[in-house]
Amino acid sequence: MGYEIESYARHASEFEAYAANKPLGEHARTWLDAGTVDAWRHFRMYKTLDALIAAYPRSSWLTLGDGRYGKDSRYLADSGMDATASDISDVLLKEAASTGYIAKWSQENAEMLSFENDSYDFALCKESYHHFPRPMMAIYEMLRVARIAIVLIEPNDAYIPRGMLAVVVREAKNLVNWTLGKRHIRAEYEESGNYVYRISRREMEKVALGLNYPAVAFRGMNDAFLPGVESERRADRGPLYWKLRALIGAKNLLCRIGAMDYSLMTAVLFKQAPTSECKRLLEDAGFTVKLLDRNPYATNVAPTGP
Repeated sequence: MGYEIESYARHASEFEAYAANKPLGEHARTWLDAGTVDAWRHFRMYKTLDALIAAYPRSSWLTLGDGRYGKDSRYLADSGMDATASDISDVLLKEAASTGYIAKWSQENAEMLSFENDSYDFALCKESYHHFPRPMMAIYEMLRVARIAIVLIEPNDAYIPRGMLAVVVREAKNLVNWTLGKRHIRAEYEESGNYVYRISRREMEKVALGLNYPAVAFRGMNDAFLPGVESERRADRGPLYWKLRALIGAKNLLCRIGAMDYSLMTAVLFKQAPTSECKRLLEDAGFTVKLLDRNPYATNVAPTGP
């Protein structure tokens, strides 16, 4: 039995403790509160989807690793999309559906989806790809079931830096971690047992080139997390809110001077060439849109538009 089986079991059972009337059930309810500092963090990430939402109104979306009540699909549904939530655990998805919080859901292993080819216009994986034991399989499954494009919102790989200063800063951080007895960020594992897979622009571009897809788009952003943000109200402008803002601001400054790359990235892999309106909206929203060279030897070329 490979480790992937153990990983699936761990993640499938992880949400059991967050079910209603379970030890962490009350904590899980904070995830549904749109007024917390933590909700503000996630809202910032969701906003990177707005250009695609505007370019392809009323499109269909599948979300993967969306086990926290299907919150990703809820944002899309509130934006007028036909959204289906999926996760390897159905515990909180069932609760969300029973209260009407989400309309559609499916229990799915992201690496082995049950849907037919091109079942949805888009597939979205937000902050779950890095948990998967074989994430590239999930990428190809997303591309199989999506018709127009797939979207990842995931940690960015610091080991593919964008300048020498970023390398120096990264290695200094590793030295500090080593001094404190912490793991080297090259081999980072979470308490749930998974290795933290991070994405990069080049890695995603290579996936698209290998399949002769027409375009990719990237937008970096910074985020931070502090314990307690799930309960502090954003409207109160409390200490955690300001600490979080300061941390994000410091990261933004380091990015501007080339000392680090963004900690998060939204990556879009297009199976169909983006429309001119989509390209404009993405660029206006801070994305870099890259039209890719096509394979001169391919006979099965992806369509040029939806």
